[in-house]
Amino acid sequence: MEDLDLSDHRVTSEVHVFSEGESLKNEENIVISSFNFSLPPKLALSATHNANQETTADDDGDLLVCRKDFTPDFTLSIKHHINTSLDMVGLQVWRGAFLLADFLLHSATNEDKNLKIFHDDIVIELGAGTGLTSIVAGMVAGHVVSTDISKGNILSLIETNIEQNSKWISGQVEAIELDFYNSNYSDKLVSLIENSNLLIAADVVYHDELTDAFLSTLKRLMVTGRPKTAVIALEKRFVFTLADLDIEAPCYDYFHENLLRELNAYDILQLDTSQIPQYFCYERVKELVLFKIQNKSSLP
Repeated sequence: MEDLDLSDHRVTSEVHVFSEGESLKNEENIVISSFNFSLPPKLALSATHNANQETTADDDGDLLVCRKDFTPDFTLSIKHHINTSLDMVGLQVWRGAFLLADFLLHSATNEDKNLKIFHDDIVIELGAGTGLTSIVAGMVAGHVVSTDISKGNILSLIETNIEQNSKWISGQVEAIELDFYNSNYSDKLVSLIENSNLLIAADVVYHDELTDAFLSTLKRLMVTGRPKTAVIALEKRFVFTLADLDIEAPCYDYFHENLLRELNAYDILQLDTSQIPQYFCYERVKELVLFKIQNKSSLP
């Protein structure tokens, strides 16, 4: 059987069906969408202060005061493609990115130190796509490295989205190339990986060859420098297979089987997503799953 040519198949994320993007002149198939979110109370106060430093009084001159229990709605403005070929799906926004973003916001205020994210943490996102999750990570971590391939203007797209959402970012977020099929990283990236303690990825698995390359990269990074935790979000995508004459999730099954085998030296925990508050406005379907991977000695 001939290999699948990923460039011949075009797909559209379910997210874009419900989002109203603003079309851009002279940029076909590209829009800027607004994604609403709320924040945990502890983060909401600081975010409101950062985004509205000059707004201290209302129209009547009265001082504006934020209540401690006040959690207003905020908005991320994300530039993305409406549809892409299968090999460039990173140019779109997918539901896994929102689940991972919810986890990051929850972890920043979670009292459980095994899940908590601190302001001095260095976070590496693999396959960052539009950079949405990296931007959210920048709200809670000191330094975020948003990585992806240098193809299809993905890195420049990430940089654009970082810039237009900079008011929400309390730390540093930067885009750097990292290709799952090439382990020759820049000296700067190697140094950042060595000093990082959290690896994140969302919806980076959609065919078996990419899964192999991703897991190989993840395995290599987990042993580079200081001990790390990895958190991976993805959505089970079910299709009808002629081989089984049944509805299956073959990409997810292949990923899960190889994750357990390739990273068997680590504890791999599927997190209960019902325990993670939903801060972003999206449909959190039951097919969305979240894995945490870390050293066996790190878990109680």
